[in-house]
Amino acid sequence: MLVPGRFSAAVSVSTEEDTVRAVTQAVAALEAAGGGQGDLLVAFFTGHHSPRAKEISRVVRAALAPDSLIGCSAAGVIGAGREIEEGPGLVLWAARLPGARVQAFRLEFENTGEGGMVHGWPEAGDGASAALMVDPFSFPLDPFLSSLRELSPIPRIVGGVASSGRRPGANRLLYEEEVVTGGAVGVVVDGPAVLEPLVSQGCRPIGPEFRITRSERNVIYELDGEPAFQALSRIFEDLDEESSAAFRSAPQVGLAAVRSSGDLGSEGYLIRGVVGIDRESGAIAISDAAPEEMRVRFHARDGASAHEDLGNLLGLASGLYPDAAGGLLFTCTGRGESMFGRPDHDAELAGTYFPDLPIAGMFAAGEIGSVCGLPYIHGFSASLGLLRERVE
Repeated sequence: MLVPGRFSAAVSVSTEEDTVRAVTQAVAALEAAGGGQGDLLVAFFTGHHSPRAKEISRVVRAALAPDSLIGCSAAGVIGAGREIEEGPGLVLWAARLPGARVQAFRLEFENTGEGGMVHGWPEAGDGASAALMVDPFSFPLDPFLSSLRELSPIPRIVGGVASSGRRPGANRLLYEEEVVTGGAVGVVVDGPAVLEPLVSQGCRPIGPEFRITRSERNVIYELDGEPAFQALSRIFEDLDEESSAAFRSAPQVGLAAVRSSGDLGSEGYLIRGVVGIDRESGAIAISDAAPEEMRVRFHARDGASAHEDLGNLLGLASGLYPDAAGGLLFTCTGRGESMFGRPDHDAELAGTYFPDLPIAGMFAAGEIGSVCGLPYIHGFSASLGLLRERVE
């Protein structure tokens, strides 16, 4: 619950079908937890409520009067230990951050004919952190994050891609009193407040680390001087049946990160998918650039690996940040019950290590999180931003 004079957060959930009843119910529950007059309010709602997103904004602002309001529509929402993957759902998350600077923002992409420009990125001081929610049809997220990786300082970033709509204009983003159908919205927190990014990429390494000795763009031709497929084939000789099956069903490669800032969960690798193998030439294609001299390691992903990886991450984080006030969780639409065979997996696991911590979030069509200090978009991952007070 919200406690005056210290960092705190509160969360409420409604599965009411009628949008006005749902937001009224969620607001009442948040008010009961002391969630009015907060510095920041974040709303997550399923596509069922998208046509009446303006009502969500209106009721929330009138009843709770948050200083900053952002929100996003999604295929499923997360709150208070629950993952609502089917049916209507609405989650409200409020935070009180005494002494912190909180800036809600909206990003718009302008096509200039020479690559385009993004307008609206706020000033972010050294040590700032941000939550970002993006419409996939109107905002070039990957190039934008690539440009951010060139900045210094780079804010810590967590977030996700709106997932409720399958065509342009179908998603809804909330920014203060506005409801928009494109671009991106977010919030930057600065000063004593931190959204600590934790990224669980849900994989386990298999085989040794290699060095790329010949490549072109996203195609790896040689690893340690031998054809890439030949190096991969040697790994399979030592794999047990379970690991072999996991890799064959969802082959991944970890790219060694170039910067380290102590981010939890990255283990120094950025996980990308294997998208093609040419046995004749020995080439392996991946879903990102593969520059020569980069170190790589193959990885496998399945439900058991994802469970173990997230559990290890949360266990470490609970020891480092026992006084966290809340969290924002962005998990892939490919996780949930389809990956783990049961509902509420990520939310319940987070609650195991952070009992009663107010966590809210959404199922995303791409998760945003920092790996070794650099922001990337991920797939089949869980990106958690832990709200904590900065310790000097």
